[in-house]
Amino acid sequence: MKKVLVFGEILYDLFEEKAEVGGAPFNFAAHFASLGGDAELVSAVGKDALAHMAQIELDKKKVGRKYVARTDLPTGYCQVTLKDGSPTYKLAEGVAFDHIPLPQIDEHFDALYFGTLAQRSVSSQNTLYRLLEGSYEDVFLDVNVRKPFYSRNLLEKSIEKATMMKISREEAFVLLPYTAPEDYCNTIMAHYPHLRQVILTLDKDGSMVCDRTKGKFFSPKPQSVAVSTVGAGDAFSACYLYHHLLKHDIPTCLTAATLLSDYVVTKLGAVPELPEELKKQIV
Repeated sequence: MKKVLVFGEILYDLFEEKAEVGGAPFNFAAHFASLGGDAELVSAVGKDALAHMAQIELDKKKVGRKYVARTDLPTGYCQVTLKDGSPTYKLAEGVAFDHIPLPQIDEHFDALYFGTLAQRSVSSQNTLYRLLEGSYEDVFLDVNVRKPFYSRNLLEKSIEKATMMKISREEAFVLLPYTAPEDYCNTIMAHYPHLRQVILTLDKDGSMVCDRTKGKFFSPKPQSVAVSTVGAGDAFSACYLYHHLLKHDIPTCLTAATLLSDYVVTKLGAVPELPEELKKQIV
């Protein structure tokens, strides 16, 4: 079983009619576990009702929580507004995931996954940097830009610590001018010579992978009509990395990741239960 250490925020997404545990790292970990992988989350929650509910959800999704700290700060939350299926976010500040303590890691992980939001505080960023001193087969950066909690400098430092990165076409401009997928990936690879793979998601046009030694690959185009894109990118990342760690070829990784994310966009929840027929196609 492949094991991934997942660093970052766990928070509640507050929609108009319901509240759901979310945060890109939580979503990623839940999807990775649903595929048969072992995901341990490094995060922090409060000592409030939301924390209790979050821990129930972690257990339900079979995400490891022995590295999830309980703090005196409130559990993170985010107001989510959907317009034509696309989300906008209003994030609370000064919450538990802004002060994630360094856990005592006593086991080996095949990969480390991290994003950008939890790095908005120096405290949590320092914890991440210590975790990055460990030995991993891959370090996967999922660029999730949440205004105003990012800077070009933060993104550049994050990329310098990764072997793989995923970024969406919508967010590509935060790093470099965007013209065409091939040009963008070539420029990223030239700027960051230690990166082995760049994954560029292209919404309705699918996605592209640029591998330093194997070349460029495009995924099949998604077929579903989107109800909500919340969690779709996290599902894609989890499924792609899961297959990558199993040493499957890039087209296999891309096809499976596209199938999963294409299903997630048809649901309102970020981590919906997967039909058995879909599991047979992507695992």
